[in-house]
Amino acid sequence: MPSRRYRVSVRALAEFCQIEGDLISISRPGPSAFEGQQTHKATQSKRPQPYQAETTLRFNWQNPAFELLVTGRADGTFPDGVEEIKTTRVPPHDIPIGLRDLHHSQAKLYAAIYALQFDTGPVLRVRNTYVHPQTSEEWPLEREYPVEQLLDYLVDCCLRYDTWLIRVDRHQQDRQPFLAQLPFPFATMRPAQRQMAESVYKACRVGKHLCVEAPTGTGKTLAALFPALKAMTEVEVRSLFFLTMKTTGQVAAHDALQRLDPEHQLTVVALTAKTRLCRSPDTPCDGQFCPYARDYFGKRDRLRARLFEPIRWEPDALIELAEREQICPYYLSQDWAIWSDVVIGDLNYIYDTTAVQPYLLREIDNRATVLIDECHNLIDRGRMMFSADFSGLALQQLIHQCPKKIQARLRKIQTRLREVCNKFGPGLCYESPQALLHSLRDFMADSAALLRDNPTFEPDALWQPFLFSCTRFIRLHELADAGDFCWRYGTGSPELRGIELICLNPARLLMSKHQLVNNVVAFSATLKPWPYSQQLNGLQGAITQELASPFHASQFRVYLATDVSTRFRDRTSLPERLRPLLNSLVANPQNSLVFFSSYQQLQQSARLLDRSDTLLVQRPDWSARERDAVLTQLRTQRGLTLLTVLGGVFGEGIDLPGEQLEQVVVIGPGLPQVNEINNAIRFQMEQQQLPGFDFAYAFPGLQKVLQAAGRCIRTDSDQGDILLIDDRFDGYRQLGWLPVHWTVRSGALLNWLD
Repeated sequence: MPSRRYRVSVRALAEFCQIEGDLISISRPGPSAFEGQQTHKATQSKRPQPYQAETTLRFNWQNPAFELLVTGRADGTFPDGVEEIKTTRVPPHDIPIGLRDLHHSQAKLYAAIYALQFDTGPVLRVRNTYVHPQTSEEWPLEREYPVEQLLDYLVDCCLRYDTWLIRVDRHQQDRQPFLAQLPFPFATMRPAQRQMAESVYKACRVGKHLCVEAPTGTGKTLAALFPALKAMTEVEVRSLFFLTMKTTGQVAAHDALQRLDPEHQLTVVALTAKTRLCRSPDTPCDGQFCPYARDYFGKRDRLRARLFEPIRWEPDALIELAEREQICPYYLSQDWAIWSDVVIGDLNYIYDTTAVQPYLLREIDNRATVLIDECHNLIDRGRMMFSADFSGLALQQLIHQCPKKIQARLRKIQTRLREVCNKFGPGLCYESPQALLHSLRDFMADSAALLRDNPTFEPDALWQPFLFSCTRFIRLHELADAGDFCWRYGTGSPELRGIELICLNPARLLMSKHQLVNNVVAFSATLKPWPYSQQLNGLQGAITQELASPFHASQFRVYLATDVSTRFRDRTSLPERLRPLLNSLVANPQNSLVFFSSYQQLQQSARLLDRSDTLLVQRPDWSARERDAVLTQLRTQRGLTLLTVLGGVFGEGIDLPGEQLEQVVVIGPGLPQVNEINNAIRFQMEQQQLPGFDFAYAFPGLQKVLQAAGRCIRTDSDQGDILLIDDRFDGYRQLGWLPVHWTVRSGALLNWLD
């Protein structure tokens, strides 16, 4: 009896075996999941007995090395056939032929398994029924097949999948001794690093979620990646996803993997933004227009085994392959990632509602461990991923570019937008724009036909982004509820109208993603207070671990200036209070970072200072190149003072060890701006009997402050000063919110200067 088991859904098997056809633009979304469920139920209820709805089907395919279980639920079965129902707003002849063939392939596989599982006749009817979700109009496409022919098709698909699984299974077995003997790439582990590694290993082995607060200098990347790889030899975890909030975290992960696996024995795929990988940015993602999408599935089938070459499939390698083979590198990386040992990418590749990876993880039962770096950002990133907007300006600009027939359809959307904005706006609201959503769904369903019926119209740069925006807006509304979301309606002229869907609490949707994988290991230097982090990041049941700092208390000189207020009411007098401090820093031979709560606060203070070659003042419009140039200055020069803002690029994820940075000053507790959205978060938390002000304002600000302060000491030999300016910091210390490894003094700002 084989010890290893694989599972694949009927749908995923059909998709895997799709070896002909073009990519089809994802800008043609189908009806919502809710609409699909309701349409399926209504259609099934019309069928006469002995029709059976939602028939569970299973088929075991045996291989000497492993067992493959093919599972699924047929929408409907009857004594002489099966039915697969698809919800659509367009008739079948408007659905691309490749997609129709995929639907029929799925139905044939269901029919074959049905014939094996139940007593059927020698011939079965295979019916694909397309149903309009609003009119309930049905378009049935039915064919008859001898059972032997259906069984041959099932065997052919399983053989194709089996051939691939043999290759995958052999690679996974070959990696076992490599991972079992994998050494830590340094002679020793720091004590806290060892503690974290032990916890990560245990969590992966038992499939438990883990949240680790590990101070700067712990070596978190290796402390997560190394034990997670080792645990893959003990449990049936087939892949690791190392997810980051910023590209700096991805660089650290790639560097760690290079140390662990210099010979590239592990398969590694980097998931990268489509804008970077796309080879034909001016065309839709459709084989009709883009050569890299043409015959994508045939090319994908021919290139599958290339995944196992000793190459790190990072952007440059993917692009080189794409140019040589004329295949879309973005979609190829998405298809390959699910079979890779390690996947490195941004958080959104698992957690965004439109991401491909969660679907693939579920459909082929690929048990994965997810490592989340800098996960204190998970709450804000979750809010961003689950929020969307619909812009009246984008709509108005597109109208002017389109022919009259398409203009007429867009103006209907514009009318619905005006109606809902006038009804609910301006300001925040807890009512969704249902009338507009209906119009958007109809337009999206007809978008391909509109282009076909207007052959002289060449879609310009506005068309594709508008379709993507509509897709996202529609899909997120399927998940939104008044408890976790609100809406903001903008009124006025057509250009000023718009709707924002705002996620207030991402916990429920984040949790739904956590549940797809073997376990999640989330780590950061700033996760406390635990009730705040775990209440909002969807990891309420996770094990928590707080590690001691690897640095000595004597390395930190922390001072709280408690005689200064940075409150809004004191904003006019604050720059003058700070001028002696800032001038002393500018004249100081040490490098310093000074963090303000806002650009306005920064600029008011900077205006009072004498210009100096050693004074650097961040502007909000700095490009990535300008920011990198400032980091280079800090690394190569001394006596520099940079005025910057909390929560920005200089506030986390950068390393300036030794004399590169010796002083960090934080002015104010970094509270988010008081506005209607943050007040809505506060209200929503209070409705759940939680401390609303702390959750909406104090804790997010505190994490920014601690991240900024964490830039000061980066190595065992560093010495540095941390100055926190605001009387509220003394209250934070009394509440136990400041790091326990700090030795803190407090008093007047003048005393610190002296």
